[in-house]
Amino acid sequence: MARIVYLDQNAWIELAKGSWEKERYPKEYEALAKVVDLVRSGSIVVPLTFANIYETLKTNVPGRRVNLALVQSLISGGWVFRGRRRVFTETLAAYLATKSEILRPDLPQSWFLSDVWLEAVADYTPEIYGLEVPARVINSIQRDPGRALFDCLAFSDDDFRRGVIQRYSAASADLIARIEYRRARVASEPISVRKRAYGAGLIIDEFDFILSIAQDLGLGWSTVSDIGSSLIRSIAVDVPVLNIERELAVRLEDQGRAISENDLRDMMSFITVLPFADIVVAEKQFVNLSRQARLDERYDTRMLTSIFAFLEDEG
Repeated sequence: MARIVYLDQNAWIELAKGSWEKERYPKEYEALAKVVDLVRSGSIVVPLTFANIYETLKTNVPGRRVNLALVQSLISGGWVFRGRRRVFTETLAAYLATKSEILRPDLPQSWFLSDVWLEAVADYTPEIYGLEVPARVINSIQRDPGRALFDCLAFSDDDFRRGVIQRYSAASADLIARIEYRRARVASEPISVRKRAYGAGLIIDEFDFILSIAQDLGLGWSTVSDIGSSLIRSIAVDVPVLNIERELAVRLEDQGRAISENDLRDMMSFITVLPFADIVVAEKQFVNLSRQARLDERYDTRMLTSIFAFLEDEG
């Protein structure tokens, strides 16, 4: 069975150097060749996240963007990790069903992956996206996911790219402002208290959604009392999406610096990747934060800070 490998954008950039100029970047060229061999042999699959797609779209130098898009499309095959909402939906439903002793069909083995690149943001429905994507377009993407992803990353017009960047940056700025406000209020509290407070905030934010999932399962819940205090507290600890966010966010707050848009993207990637990836290659900060929280142990994920370290282990 193929291992699932997540590469953050820095790792992708290293691989892209290898395709850009073999003589100038021999180490990166060798790494790229090894990764391609591992993918072609079926040893690994390397899906992308929204952060990978966004950061490639954000690359303003056309030649670099095309080169990076080509490497990502070739190695990923156009496959992506699904977005936070789908992962939260399925893992929450499975958790509540288990706790309530409700039989529920098993999900397909790789349900958390999609061959439609736009589902790195959210599963496509007209209601979620606010527009109707013709079935022929979705079918075309699924016929050749890698080519569809490459076309989007390499050849999107500048108006589209600027629109994506502006909308994401505006939403990120709003979220960072709320995080910094909360951070200032709880700065003097120990980490155990901050974790409980952050978990409670997540439950409050998602309470209506939790009730809707429960109702889909046939549970007649409408209040916190219906759920029970013990179960409501355990959701933020036992459901991966919430637990990973809680553990990383409170530790990120301890860094003694302003939280950045890049931090948010890295955290969102880890939220959707850590429960499923066998190997994560990412920058030191989030690898260290994850290890401090023992998330690597909890989700049985090997964490590395260099694509070269990964390939050394592969022999």
